[in-house]
Amino acid sequence: MSLDSQLPPPPPPGQENYAAPAPQQQGTSGLAIAGLIFAFVFAPIGFILSLIGVFKTGEGKAKGRGLAVTGLILSSLFVIGGVVGIIIAVTAVSNSTVLDPGCTAAKDTIIKSGSAADEASLQATVDGLNAAAAKAKHDDVKAATQTLANDYKALLDAVKTGNMPAGLEDKIGTDGAAFDTLCTIGS
Repeated sequence: MSLDSQLPPPPPPGQENYAAPAPQQQGTSGLAIAGLIFAFVFAPIGFILSLIGVFKTGEGKAKGRGLAVTGLILSSLFVIGGVVGIIIAVTAVSNSTVLDPGCTAAKDTIIKSGSAADEASLQATVDGLNAAAAKAKHDDVKAATQTLANDYKALLDAVKTGNMPAGLEDKIGTDGAAFDTLCTIGS
């Protein structure tokens, strides 16, 4: 058998043998690219764009399926991480003693009392601190506020009698610092 007999027959006259046009190259999906970029910038939009990009790419369609899948994965991780972060932050704030009503009421009382050391001002401070202790939601805030109220009561008694117990000023300072640790951010 000769080589010529193995070749296909020549085309009829007028129909030259032209090569078939090359298939057109599909470009990379803009949705897949945008989905990947938005996964870092604004994850929910990145998720949506990447999801659409997955359906618009693949066999015989535009290129970029890997980009779209990567955008889906990253945006999902960022959304989940954001939700977990928000839950942790809300839990931390709700359990914080800084926002305890006892803290805010006690601070208001102390600020209003100023540095006055007369009997009426000290009595108002003691009453205000006792009321703040009653409003406290956390036991440690309630105890610290009550301790501070007791210190101011001892100071009031000292002013009335003229007899200052030894170390009372230091005790008020120490108990005030303990209160500040519970009720002030960054203490």
